[in-house]
Amino acid sequence: MRGVWLVFKKEIMEFTKDRKTLFFTLAMPFILYPLLFGMIGKLGRRDVQQARSNQTRIVLIDPSSVLEPHLRLLPDDFKFVDVPEGDIKDAIKSDILEMVVTLEESAARDLAEHRTVRVDVLYNKVETSGSVGMQRLEKVLKEFDKTAVQSRLQKLGASAQLAVPTEIHSSQVGGQELMVAKVFGSMLPYMLMLMLFAGAMQLGIYVTAGERERGTLITLLATGLPRHQIIWGKLVYIFFMGIVISTLNIVSMAFSMGVMFGSLESSGAKLAVDGQEVAIQSLSGFTMIADPVVIVLTLLLMIPLGLLFSNFIIFIGIQAKNIQEAGTAMMPVFLLVIFLGVFSMAPGIEKMGILPYIPIVNVSLVIRKLFVQQASVLEYVVAFCMTVGLAALLTYLSTKFLNRESAIFKST
Repeated sequence: MRGVWLVFKKEIMEFTKDRKTLFFTLAMPFILYPLLFGMIGKLGRRDVQQARSNQTRIVLIDPSSVLEPHLRLLPDDFKFVDVPEGDIKDAIKSDILEMVVTLEESAARDLAEHRTVRVDVLYNKVETSGSVGMQRLEKVLKEFDKTAVQSRLQKLGASAQLAVPTEIHSSQVGGQELMVAKVFGSMLPYMLMLMLFAGAMQLGIYVTAGERERGTLITLLATGLPRHQIIWGKLVYIFFMGIVISTLNIVSMAFSMGVMFGSLESSGAKLAVDGQEVAIQSLSGFTMIADPVVIVLTLLLMIPLGLLFSNFIIFIGIQAKNIQEAGTAMMPVFLLVIFLGVFSMAPGIEKMGILPYIPIVNVSLVIRKLFVQQASVLEYVVAFCMTVGLAALLTYLSTKFLNRESAIFKST
């Protein structure tokens, strides 16, 4: 296998000659992601702090003054404004006010007669200021309800526990860490696949179609090295660089996200997970994603997947007449990888029985299940063996194709 090593060494030496390529490939991720996520964290923290420091501008329609006295006791939280002209929804969208609260004229009578008082709230949940305003209102209404119920029970001479017949004390298996692991587990396969393929694609085109276009492919074949060793040497190079580039990007992204979450922690921001809000502080104790067993099993799956992607790139690249044609032919495959990655993030797909037998998707599915401790040995073995088999098949086809004279002397 000396020829494989020589071809691999040749490609590495050519790669390291270009300082710009080295910088943008290896160094840029450690500059780009910290800047990007640092900016996101700073803007998010400032947005939350600003929303909580400002008053919630509210239009209150309360003819019987049931809720108004309670809101006026909190001048730091609520600012009463008049009904704006035009459409009220447009006023909220335009940030003229945060919410409109409406109570019926019969609210006081309903309250006195122990009937439920309806409170209609119109606000913009997308905006942080709207969400903060709703949290403030819910806190006021919670205290209002508690006081009203206690007053009713006291008049009836009944126990305060009459309104609380049951009390739930729940504990979660895995806690919030497992919830966050589910989110990261669904995102990670997509990021790994995208970065693994994208990182290897450009370099793969350069050492296949690019070598043909530069006229150095015939020179390489003239060395007398077996053609299968030439293919394997290029395959190892593309695979190696894909793993290196994707790893550097993932490490930089993970570090940058950690910095971002740390900056958001002080603002008390929360992360929405499956419809539930998880405090950012809980992420600091999130050890599931750093489980050595999960990491090792994930890396073992990425090896055959990286080989499969590298074989795709080799197989397409050696058939192209030039770099432009290779790039055009590679784009549908790249879009397919993106589609499969996005599909693997869809909720509930782990319950589809056929997915463990679909290439590439089964790798994403197994990685996703690894992070929530639901992966089975059978699914892991099937995904691993199927990916290895496909990679070996493409290696065979690429080698067979290069053995043809038409592959060498293809017209440019």
